[in-house]
Amino acid sequence: MLRSIIIVIALILVIPSASYALESERVRTVRIFLNNGNPVQAVRTAEKVLKSQKVTRDERQELLNLIADAEIMRATHKHFENISLAVRAIDASLKEFPENPQASELRWQKAWLRWKAGDDKKAVTAAREIITKDQQPQNLRRAWLLMARIHIEQEQFAYARSDLLQYSLQIGSDSYRQAIGMAWMGIVDQGEKRPEVAYKSLQGVHKNWPEIITDEPILYANFIQLLHENGNNKTLQLSEDFIRRYIRTIQAPAVRLIHADIIADNNKTAAAIKEYGILAANQAETTIGRKAFIRKLMLEFKDETEKEKLLPAMVSLKKIADSNQLSLIEDEAMLGLARFWARIEQTSLAAEKESGEGRADSPALHAYARAATSADRRIAQRAQKEGAVWLQASLNTMLKQEQWLKAVTIWKQYPQLRPKLRLSQELRLGIGHAMRLLMLFDGAEKLLTDLYKRNKASIRGQRVMVELSKLWMDRQDSDGVEKVMRWLNRNEFTIYRPEILAVVARMQINQKQAQAARQTLNAVRASDLALESRANFWLTSAEVSATLGQWHTAAKAWGNYRLSQGANARMGLLNQAKSLFTAREYAQARKLYMETPEEDRDGAWEYYVGVCQIHSGETQQGEQRLQALTLRKDAGTYAALAKLALADQQAGQLLGEKQ
Repeated sequence: MLRSIIIVIALILVIPSASYALESERVRTVRIFLNNGNPVQAVRTAEKVLKSQKVTRDERQELLNLIADAEIMRATHKHFENISLAVRAIDASLKEFPENPQASELRWQKAWLRWKAGDDKKAVTAAREIITKDQQPQNLRRAWLLMARIHIEQEQFAYARSDLLQYSLQIGSDSYRQAIGMAWMGIVDQGEKRPEVAYKSLQGVHKNWPEIITDEPILYANFIQLLHENGNNKTLQLSEDFIRRYIRTIQAPAVRLIHADIIADNNKTAAAIKEYGILAANQAETTIGRKAFIRKLMLEFKDETEKEKLLPAMVSLKKIADSNQLSLIEDEAMLGLARFWARIEQTSLAAEKESGEGRADSPALHAYARAATSADRRIAQRAQKEGAVWLQASLNTMLKQEQWLKAVTIWKQYPQLRPKLRLSQELRLGIGHAMRLLMLFDGAEKLLTDLYKRNKASIRGQRVMVELSKLWMDRQDSDGVEKVMRWLNRNEFTIYRPEILAVVARMQINQKQAQAARQTLNAVRASDLALESRANFWLTSAEVSATLGQWHTAAKAWGNYRLSQGANARMGLLNQAKSLFTAREYAQARKLYMETPEEDRDGAWEYYVGVCQIHSGETQQGEQRLQALTLRKDAGTYAALAKLALADQQAGQLLGEKQ
């Protein structure tokens, strides 16, 4: 009897244990299917167990977790094309078992699935659920980091920075995780246009924990871009490593473009053309593809100079620019067009006697100027640098040909292409000179004053002061003489002293100070002046002498003037003759008047020649000339003067007969 009771008790104790063992085996079977990479069978088995057999609460929880894991695996294998089953399985497990030990992991998986499927809004919602419900640092870290990545992809960098700051609060003294935060913060800095800060951050992370950078395509690609922009010699090696590891990622085309740019710069033209060609074909409708096409085109025609052969490439670039207006693609296409046009225009620029009509509307300058305003720093810098060289060459040619208006017009038209001051000081002096001759005095003075400040201790500075003194003279500044003399007192030994004193004399004669001008000119010798300044010296000397009634001296000065470089020979001849005429040197005056070209022999000429003839022994010819002049209706005042001269001559003859 006792034995029977013991056996019954034993059976009661053993049966539940056997039953639990059988149930655990079913869960284990589902897990085996899952671990063997068969999520479909795992789900089917778990659902079958849940429907057809009685399971404990613990088993049900475990089976729901396994179904969620299996659906997550299926969604991952299908590249997150359909995550609805996985999300539903996760929600089912969390709803029935909110205190599930795997709850935090399941919430993380839901946020991750949402993000990978491209549903950023729901991914952020899921991440915020983690932050609300799972307060452990490890859970908060990955939630904040996920939100930072989402905001970076959306280019909402302010939000991303805030997320990363929250991430950093959950790190403590863990330097590795600090480096992860620093790396992503570098991407934020790059997005907020602080490339120097980003470059420094990513370099520091890569130096100590390179895997943080290289294991994440986004970080790796951005790091390579920064290396390339800073001319780092590691860029080629790392770009090739990236291409081997991440050729199928969305970041790969950008890195391949950088790789092609580097090998092109290394003169591996054929390899670069091939790489550009692949990108242009595979990324045809993208910015990267269009950039690759443009760069391939530039390499294929890099040595071509004939317009007919360049024309197809130029047409292609123009079409790209027109169809991508107000974009970096248009900027790069315009830079390419500028380079082609510069080659074509080079021939006309080199011609010494080229009129320059076309260059005032230079397509190369227009294209360079457009590209120089690009938001892309590399394009803008290249366009500005190359355009400045082209602008300087064009302007130097125009200034040499004395095309003052064209030179000043282009200088004003393309301020973004003006070469830096230290590289264009002679050009700026030439432009200041052109502005002065065009009476653009304010602009010329500003340009020359800035140039003088930079060169006040050099010979060039003294040349600038010569130009400034001429500007004050042409503008008729009332204090011009004072300003120039003050400078001369401080620069007593300048080699341009004679030049500047000649200008001072001109100012003085303009201010009706003939005696002071004469005194100033006495300190100057024509031989001390540059050839181009001697005409002004003799002109001033002649006018001073005429004002003082020194007609013989004036005639001599006019003679020297008309033989000087740049002088108005016709005006010099007539004034020299008139000075001799006024000095009563009629024979010499007549000789000079007879050198006057036929087209310049007007009524005044007839009058002076007639009077000279009368007083130099050709009385009859002179009287006849003056008589004819009195009958000319176009002679005006000189017809009346001729009558007076004839009357005076007749009166003189009558007095002679009476005597």
